[in-house]
This record gives sequence, C-alpha cells and structure tokens, in this order.
Amino acid sequence: MNKKASREEYILNALQSANRMTTGEAANVLGISEATVRRIFSDLEKSGKVVRNYGGIQLAENTPSYSFEQREKIFQQEKIEIGRLAAAAVMDEDTIYLDCGTTIFQMALALSVRIAKNEFSSLRIITNSIANTQAIVPSPSCKVYLIGGEYNDRRRDFSGPLTEKYLSPFHFTKCFLGCDGMHIQSGFSSNQIDISSLNTRVIERSDAKYVLLDNSKFNQCSLIAYAGLSEIDGIFTNTPPDISLQEMLSANGLKVLVPDVSR
Repeated sequence: MNKKASREEYILNALQSANRMTTGEAANVLGISEATVRRIFSDLEKSGKVVRNYGGIQLAENTPSYSFEQREKIFQQEKIEIGRLAAAAVMDEDTIYLDCGTTIFQMALALSVRIAKNEFSSLRIITNSIANTQAIVPSPSCKVYLIGGEYNDRRRDFSGPLTEKYLSPFHFTKCFLGCDGMHIQSGFSSNQIDISSLNTRVIERSDAKYVLLDNSKFNQCSLIAYAGLSEIDGIFTNTPPDISLQEMLSANGLKVLVPDVSR
C-alpha cells in the first residue's frame, strides 16, 4: 500500500468513529500540509466515499461501515506473521487476555495450532471477541472465557460498562492488545472509545502488556489513547519502526519484536 492509499485508509477508518474530520485535524494527525489534505479529501469525494462540507469531510451515506471481514483482508500476510510471533510468547500456565480485531484474530488462530499440538498443560484465555473464541480449538488443557456486554456485530466483539464489570474478577499474566495508531506523544490509541476504555482496564489487571500492530500504524494518532509508551512492555510488528521512534520506545523500556526473516 503506497503512502497516499495509507493516508486515505486512515482517514476513512477514523471517520467510522468520529463521523466528521476537519482539514486541520487531518493535517495534524498525518503530519502533512492542509493543501495536501484538501487534495486527499477531494480524491475521496470524487470516489464517492466522503462528502465535503465547510472545513472538513464526513462519510458519504452509501459508504460501507467497518466490518470484520473487510478489515481482515487488509495487510493480511503481515497480520499472520505478527499473530504467529505473538502466539509464540504465550507460556504454559499463562492467563492471557486477547483483545478484539483482525490482527489479534490471527494470533488466536496461531495459538489454536499450538493448543492442538498439546503444547500447554494449562492455559486460560479471556477475550471480548467472538471471532477469537471461534478460532481456538477446544481442549481440556485450555479454558476460554468470553466476557459479555454490549455486542457489536460489525466488529464481532463486546464492549461497554458491562464488559468492564465482567472483566473485574480477572488477573492476567499477559495481555495482547490491538491498536489503530502509535505515536511518540499520544502513545497507543484506538478509533473506538469503548475499546480504548476496556483496554485501559485490562492493562491495570495485567503483569505484562503487549500490543500487536503492523507498520502502517507507526507515527499515527487515532481518536483516543488507551496507554502511554511506558505503560506497554513490548510490541509485536512486521518491521521495525524508524530510528527516532525506536530510540523513544527503547527509552521507555518498550521492546520491539519482529519476525526472524532469516528463518
């Protein structure tokens, strides 16, 4: 995906939650000039995906909203690699939390392979995602807990105050979270307010905290942050970030974990 397509995808994803975006907001988040933003807005309008209004844009009425199935196809190979890498970090007798989202779903698929091979004598998985529960092969050595609440059929997950209440009895040795953006100033963020709130609660209950993201999320700010850089122990990604971001991550004690391309 080229830079222009990546920017357009980011804007459309952000509009799923924010409904409207101004020229100044897009320029600030993407780190580009307002003139460049206006050209992107114009191209999106010509494609029928957005409608321009005074000072910004909003989604066109015929633009399809977020769907799990559509998102699953974006950066699919990168997500598979990240998911396998993260699944390898799960140890016997862990109690883990798996966030929703298509990258975490790939981790659930990879973890299911390990479970089927009887690599665990005891493993507990807690998740808010129906997709994750469907991906994991049933096993006497692996217990899966689906926390309920308000169901979002497009994302195939649960969130909201009831979900956070169901979460309260649990303590996790590790949590694995997704994100829509990672930035030096704002940290890790999501386009979904309810998911960000839930992730903050999960972090409070976890010994080790990890985030899974592909490299298109580097230096990006989404709608609302759920953790600063120093609150996360490591990220699983497909390629390392640029030097300046790597140095900042290292200064905050955050490890960057990428697949071994030599294998």
